[in-house]
Amino acid sequence: MKLILASILVASLSPVAAQQLPAQQPPVQGGPVTYGPGHKLCSDWSAAETKADPSEYAGNRFFVAGVMSAYNIYVSPPGFDIGRGLTPDDMKGFMHAQCAAHPTETIAAAATAFVAMMKTRQGK
Repeated sequence: MKLILASILVASLSPVAAQQLPAQQPPVQGGPVTYGPGHKLCSDWSAAETKADPSEYAGNRFFVAGVMSAYNIYVSPPGFDIGRGLTPDDMKGFMHAQCAAHPTETIAAAATAFVAMMKTRQGK
């Protein structure tokens, strides 16, 4: 729960994400309420990768970075880094594969799966 709340806060503070914040976005049924790109579907992630204007795709990636940061701030012990040993291409590759396999899940759900994978990878 803390991870979800923290990711909402961090992502909503991003200037790019804030530009995409809708006036009123209904939550995905059964999913957490998110702001910025988190409420969008994975199919939106995939579509943004190929757009000429990179700002939407950058906002999506900032959202995932916000989820990771929120995990480090609110869940992990001091000094732990969920992204240790990770490159930006690793995150991009995971999210691309996750969203291609699950186009109807939200970007927030895919980002949460990414953090879960990183936890397993680091033995946490």
